[in-house]
Amino acid sequence: MSTQAMTSIDVARRAGVSQSAVSLVFSGKANGRVSRRTEGAIWKAARDLGYRPNSAAQALRLGHAKRLVLAVPDIDNPYFAGTLKGAEREARRHGYSAALAQVREPEDWQNVILDALASGSVDGFALFALRPPTLRTMQALRGKAILVDASSRGFACIRLDIEGGVGAAVSHLLELGHKRIGHLAANIEVETFALRKKAYLSTMQNAGLACRAEWQTEAPFDVIGASIAATQILTGRRAPSAIVCDSDVLAAGVYKAAKAVRLRIPEDLSIVGIDDSLIARVLDPPLTTVAVPAIQVGGQGVRLLVNLLEGGEPSQPCPIPLNLVVRESTAPLTQNHPLRPKAKEQSHGSSSS
Repeated sequence: MSTQAMTSIDVARRAGVSQSAVSLVFSGKANGRVSRRTEGAIWKAARDLGYRPNSAAQALRLGHAKRLVLAVPDIDNPYFAGTLKGAEREARRHGYSAALAQVREPEDWQNVILDALASGSVDGFALFALRPPTLRTMQALRGKAILVDASSRGFACIRLDIEGGVGAAVSHLLELGHKRIGHLAANIEVETFALRKKAYLSTMQNAGLACRAEWQTEAPFDVIGASIAATQILTGRRAPSAIVCDSDVLAAGVYKAAKAVRLRIPEDLSIVGIDDSLIARVLDPPLTTVAVPAIQVGGQGVRLLVNLLEGGEPSQPCPIPLNLVVRESTAPLTQNHPLRPKAKEQSHGSSSS
C-alpha cells in the first residue's frame, strides 16, 4: 500500500487503537482523553506508515491550522535551534507543529505575524526577546501570543533569571581575583540585553568596584563585529583582565580579538558568555558560560501558548533559573598577570558609565 493511500484507519490498525482515539490525537484534543502511552503509539504508527494528517483539511474542519511559530530576532543564533527542539517536542504532544521565523525589521511584524494571523495559517506566536511594537500589533496578538525573555502589559510571559545568571558570572570572576571586569553587550534594543547590562553594573557596584566606560562597549550580534569591538577594549591603556559577554556568539568574537592582540585565554584574559550553545563547547579553550536551558524554554513557552489558545486559566510561571557552567576560559588572576592592576587601584569605588 502506498503512503498516499494511507488513512487514519490504517494508523488505528497499526497502533491497535480505535479510529476515534486517532482522530482525537490528530485534532489536538487528546489531552485528558487519550493516555500518553496510547498517544505515543499513535504517533509512532503514523511515522512508521509515513502518514501525515492533512493540515489544510484540519484547519477548515477545526477553524485553526494547529501551527505555532517562534518569532525570534536572529534566526542564525544557535541558541534558537535548541528552543525550537523543545518547542517542537511539546507542540507534537498537543497536536500542533512549530516553526521558527525571524522578526528583525519593522515590516516583519506585518509580513511575518499579522498577515499569518489574518490568513489563519498560524494559530499563535511565542515572541522570543520581542515585544509588540505598536498598539495595533498588541491588539491583534492579544490572546494569540506569549512572550519569552520579554514582558509587555497584558501578555503572559516566560521570564529568565537574567539577574541571577549574570550575577553568578561576575561573582565567579570576582572570586578568581579579577577586579577589572569588562562587558561586551549586544547592540540590539531588546529588553533582555538591557537587563544583562543592568545586572553586570549592579553586581560590580555592589562589590564596590569600578565600571569604567573603557571596559564596556556594544557590538553587532556577529563574531566579526564583536571582535572589532573587543579589540578596542583590549588595546586601551587600562584594559580589563576579564570580560563578560551578552552571548556565546559575542564571546567568540572576544576570542578572535584576544588572539589578534596576542593575549592567551585564560592566562591573560578570562572570558564568560551567555547561552551555553554549541559555540561554547567548540571554542578552544571551552567557554565558561551562563547556561540558558533552551530546550526547557522552548517547551515551557509552547505549554503556556497552547494553554492560552485553548482557553486555559491564565498563569505566570516562575522565572527559569540560569546556572553558570565553568570551563577553561576563566582562571585566577596571577601576581604577574600582564593586565593585573596596581595594588592601589584594586579598591576603586564604582563609577558606571
